[in-house]
Amino acid sequence: MKNNIKNLVLLLAVVFALSSCAATKVAKDPHAPFLGNWEYVVEDLPVDIDGTMAISKEEGTLSAMLLTPMGDVPITDITITDGALKAEFDAEGNLVELEGTFEGDAYNGLLIVQGSEFVMTAKKGE
Repeated sequence: MKNNIKNLVLLLAVVFALSSCAATKVAKDPHAPFLGNWEYVVEDLPVDIDGTMAISKEEGTLSAMLLTPMGDVPITDITITDGALKAEFDAEGNLVELEGTFEGDAYNGLLIVQGSEFVMTAKKGE
């Protein structure tokens, strides 16, 4: 009887250990909802500018690119914390800051360049 109880306790300990390891390995990536292609529009310019903001993650590092008709622009120093994005990129020698928030499949933010702010909105593509 004592051996049966010991075996049962040992079996339960192994099951709990394996399930906690499995849960750790399959823990959801907090950036997963933000990864993918976001169709954006920058407003408040003489002509609205649109394109795709592609956000990806490789080897634990976030990266992003603005895909525009005039060429691809790499986004640097990207962070997304609690749905808030902060990043920057170079546009013809001008530092442009990106700041905004994700809410579901929508993004609302600003492009800030030389003290001017421009509204940027996006919807997640399929």
